[in-house]
Amino acid sequence: MTERPLTDRLDETVDAIVARRDATDALRDPELAPLARIAADLRHYPSPEFKASLRAQLERRASMTAVTTAIRQGFTTVTPYIRVREAGLVDFLAQVFDARETFSGRGSGGGMHREVRVGDSMVIIGEGDAGGGGVMPIRPVAFHVFVNDADATFERAIAAGATPLGEPADRAYGERSGFVADPFGNHWYIATPLGRESVAGALRTVTPVLHVKGAAAYVEFLKRALGAIEEMRHDEGGQLRYARLRIGDGAIELGEGEPMPGSFLLYVGDPDALYQQALAAGATSLMPPTDQPYGRIGGVEDALGNQWFFSRPVTTSS
Repeated sequence: MTERPLTDRLDETVDAIVARRDATDALRDPELAPLARIAADLRHYPSPEFKASLRAQLERRASMTAVTTAIRQGFTTVTPYIRVREAGLVDFLAQVFDARETFSGRGSGGGMHREVRVGDSMVIIGEGDAGGGGVMPIRPVAFHVFVNDADATFERAIAAGATPLGEPADRAYGERSGFVADPFGNHWYIATPLGRESVAGALRTVTPVLHVKGAAAYVEFLKRALGAIEEMRHDEGGQLRYARLRIGDGAIELGEGEPMPGSFLLYVGDPDALYQQALAAGATSLMPPTDQPYGRIGGVEDALGNQWFFSRPVTTSS
């Protein structure tokens, strides 16, 4: 008589274990015994701790049945947040990139909160000393910006008070680009695509750029902490020179270089889950997720000083 398939015998054994029936025959089967022991161990899950955590999450979600959540219109999963001490950056972006301010208001820390559209991208700007509950520092950050005419835009930036970091030139990676630092110290890598080698087709108008030490290891951290997906990578001389990572429908670029940490707002479906995931990957807490009038938000800082705020905006159901 042909022996019954292992899968059939395992199904029967699992049913017996779950129902607490006698499964000693399975434990005598050398092929089935290891799997039977695993099934017996798993019978006791979920643990009371897991059940309590799940219950708390379900109760919180049940209390929000009158609202719906979504990424705010015009935004993507990843939105860079720039802090400056005084006003003026919005005017610079308008003069150089034809940026348009879509919202401004007084933040909880007393400074101004401004939202600016550049092409198809959004940038958030905070003005004043306090931000993000006092945890978001004032520091320069870097961006890759695609424009129709890199040379003309570069000249407008210089006229608006920027400092040249690199004159416009045709680059081996498929774009003509020039580099400037704005009056607040932020770097803008102004680019026009030249052909198929350009990364422009995979990016929006504005993409944040992270310069880090230990770029290869940092990419792995972002995969664990944020579920980032590596879309492009270029290694040279034993170092990761460039990588493009996708987070939701947003993207960041990074490479080995003098650190320029940034702050980012991530619109996600479950801020609590991503907050815990980032902590498990090695980030430290800036603020546990809490409900605010504009949604639920929490934040972490990674070992390189980059800050990630996880938000689920809330709108009243119609």
